[in-house]
Amino acid sequence: MSKPTFQIVTTDGQAHIQGRFQTGTFTELGGEAPRLESYEHDGDFLVLCYEHGFRQIIPEHRIKYIACLNQD
Repeated sequence: MSKPTFQIVTTDGQAHIQGRFQTGTFTELGGEAPRLESYEHDGDFLVLCYEHGFRQIIPEHRIKYIACLNQD
């Protein structure tokens, strides 16, 4: 994967970076650690979209900031 274009940081200090593997919950569910591909807003939630169809939903009040690299 090329250079990440976004990073999401939560109020508890977790960093979710495009292209990085997410371990923990997904591997506990029996899957492999998927890479973060994109994110989308859904009402009061931010949905992190990982490869293999995995989704992680975070309430917007837990988002500290989203840093994006402008691709234009």
